[in-house]
Amino acid sequence: MKKIALLRELARYPVFGNRKLEEIIGKPRAYTKLVIYRMKREGLIKEVERDRYTVYDDPLIVASHVVWPSYISCWAALRHHNLTEQLPTAVHVVTTRSRKRREISFGQGRIVFIRTTPPRFFGFMKNRLDSVDVFIAEPEKALIDSALFRVVSFSEITDILQKSVDSIDVERLVNHIIRIGDRACAKRFGYSLERIGIKTWDRLRGFAGGGYIRLDYFRPPAGRRDERWMVIDNVGSGRAE
Repeated sequence: MKKIALLRELARYPVFGNRKLEEIIGKPRAYTKLVIYRMKREGLIKEVERDRYTVYDDPLIVASHVVWPSYISCWAALRHHNLTEQLPTAVHVVTTRSRKRREISFGQGRIVFIRTTPPRFFGFMKNRLDSVDVFIAEPEKALIDSALFRVVSFSEITDILQKSVDSIDVERLVNHIIRIGDRACAKRFGYSLERIGIKTWDRLRGFAGGGYIRLDYFRPPAGRRDERWMVIDNVGSGRAE
């Protein structure tokens, strides 16, 4: 098979290994290893990890196809949805599968894998990038995952909520929070949404007990204590008028 035709065929598979290449060219393993070596040397393909290769440069395309099932979330998803201007240095992939390697390098950045439980594996959508299907978290689920897995500081999440509240489906956000069932997550979002004038107490009040928690888990526990939500406001958001 000619090189151009082979690359066109490989583009159908965002991440592939020796076995897939064997199927495509109909040659034994020893020959396919030589082909991969030559294509890597020429810069036609890139190694993702052992026996995993790609013809793509976009880390979103590659990251979402290393393990299945999975979806992209946190910073990369927030950037994809234009909820932040920050360019992520890592693409976080949420999956229900366990992996020996939690992190791999790709291009100038990293792909980080976060394992979750099946009940919390939801809230993502199919996107088409460069003719490839990629699963990316909904904006609301990306915010929740960012807090749940402590990838993004809650100070930054609070800032995103304040600046982008009109582009966020608050009803979906609250529904996802209830479905997740994490008390600390519910308290942080409930309190923060109330600061910007969105009332969620009636729906989230069942999560409000259980002792005080810091609003931002990365900051010291110094700040005003909200007795209703049982949150220590160490972000200094202030009460909405």
